[in-house]
Amino acid sequence: MQTLLAALGAVALAPSAGPSGAVTPDTVTAGNPVTFSVVCAEGVHEADVAGAPLGLSARIPMEPGKTSGVFSVTVNIPADTQTGTFNVSIDCGDGTSAVVQLVVSPAGGVPTGGGATSRPTNHALMAAGGGLLVIGAAGAFALRRRAV
Repeated sequence: MQTLLAALGAVALAPSAGPSGAVTPDTVTAGNPVTFSVVCAEGVHEADVAGAPLGLSARIPMEPGKTSGVFSVTVNIPADTQTGTFNVSIDCGDGTSAVVQLVVSPAGGVPTGGGATSRPTNHALMAAGGGLLVIGAAGAFALRRRAV
């Protein structure tokens, strides 16, 4: 029983996990909006986003939500922001912070290369390949008929 009470006391005295942050969407192309949000401790009256890594203002004030300690802000990622993964700090007024990860992807999709869309279609090669398939099928049919 004493062990259980000691464990419960340790849980009650344990520090909170800190603020919880999010970015929506978490992958965006440069020039488009994202929304940063954070849940700070109850009673916190302000929060801001460290925007410098994204080419934004160093500190972006967040709007308070309807619930105490909840904040959000929507910003446009500058069109000239480099592609990559950014760890963005969201700081609560009580000195705690959360870090969210934002991926800025290139416009038009990820350039993976290769595949059927890497070059224009070569109709001559397609016709030659189709012709070889027809000849092969006709030959197989002829050989099959002789064997019977």
